[in-house]
Amino acid sequence: MPYSLYWLIQYQDKSCYNFLQFFSYGKVKEAIAFYQEAEKIDPYQISPGSWDILCWYGSLYKQAADVMFACEKGVALAPKDGSIFDSRGLARALTGDIKGAIPDFQVFVEWTSNKQNKVQRQEWIKALQAGKNPFTDELLKELRD
Repeated sequence: MPYSLYWLIQYQDKSCYNFLQFFSYGKVKEAIAFYQEAEKIDPYQISPGSWDILCWYGSLYKQAADVMFACEKGVALAPKDGSIFDSRGLARALTGDIKGAIPDFQVFVEWTSNKQNKVQRQEWIKALQAGKNPFTDELLKELRD
């Protein structure tokens, strides 16, 4: 099963770790509800990577505004993790915050060692700077798969 088809949240309840797994299939609102429930149990058990996953896939399913809180939490918890900036950049671009998206993608470009991803993000930056939207439905689907 591809990683993009499920999300995993780890949280602690009465000193016992439980794993909450659910399939995304575009059910972002349900995913948000699971994160919120896990956060009520113990807000410190949701990792920056888990917030990153919610931010990234929520954005890819065109619900960036709904998951922006997750993007911000991820960046706050791991300000040196370029992956989270990449996800927030996507969410910002999809919500029209181009001025915020470009620097986020630039952080990712400087951080990543993946040449393919670096080139892709540089192309996104150029498109955004030129006033174009590189995030077609086809690209969002490709990034989900």
